[in-house]
Amino acid sequence: MKIRELYGEEKLRSRILYEEMFPEDEEAFVDAYYRIKGACNRILVWEDQEELVSMLHLNPYRFRMRQCFAESSYIVAVATRESYRHQGLMRGLLSFALGDLYEKKQPFAFLMPAKEEIYTPFGFRNMKNQDQEKLAQASMEQLSREYDLFVWKDQVYQEQKIPAVEWETTPMMVRIVYLPGLLSQIGAKEPMELKLCISDELLPGNSGCYRWVLEETGSRLLPAGDQGEEPQLSTDAAQLGSFLFGAGSLEKLFPAAPWQLRQKLEKIRVFQKIFINEVV
Repeated sequence: MKIRELYGEEKLRSRILYEEMFPEDEEAFVDAYYRIKGACNRILVWEDQEELVSMLHLNPYRFRMRQCFAESSYIVAVATRESYRHQGLMRGLLSFALGDLYEKKQPFAFLMPAKEEIYTPFGFRNMKNQDQEKLAQASMEQLSREYDLFVWKDQVYQEQKIPAVEWETTPMMVRIVYLPGLLSQIGAKEPMELKLCISDELLPGNSGCYRWVLEETGSRLLPAGDQGEEPQLSTDAAQLGSFLFGAGSLEKLFPAAPWQLRQKLEKIRVFQKIFINEVV
């Protein structure tokens, strides 16, 4: 078996698996999904002798991330035929997809989980998503003034949108992908620096020890310099993601952190106001 990407008309080959795994979706919705999203998304599959047995879709979205725009991918339609489960196929697809998104320097990926416990081993964590019905009709100007992170609903977005109910509750999980790109929009209330060591099993390019230099409007990672100096913050990508996307208190996330470190962490401008209400 091998992982490969479907292109053009061959994306329709995945519809059989889609309908088998997601029987609750009405035919009209699936028709619209493959007509609209299928024209712009990426579909990764495991293929066993030309039979598609597992798949993952990457639907593109553009975000306003504070001072800049960022491309991201909504991971949907993750499914494996029952007879092929528990063989590591989903892990292979997620690892392949995240590695590719890292190469494309996408700062994060997100998904709406059927079950959270499926995705936590892969570094996905809940985000502080302020999913409110009244925001579905908010203008981009209003959201730009009030929110740190939200989907940019321009003409391209409208062309790629499936006609559906405008709002429904969408609990989201997020995963850091390209750490430098994400940190470029994470600033602090005052200039400061932290010695940061991070581990990321799936994306080893993020792993390492760095000087995390924070200014008011953004931050950057620099070489650690003195290798003998103990890190002030040692964490993994999942825990750092929970912190940066505003989920959980410092006491919960870093219970062993000394008060000096906690004081610094409290000054970091994490994403507190996030709004995402996409279905697919």
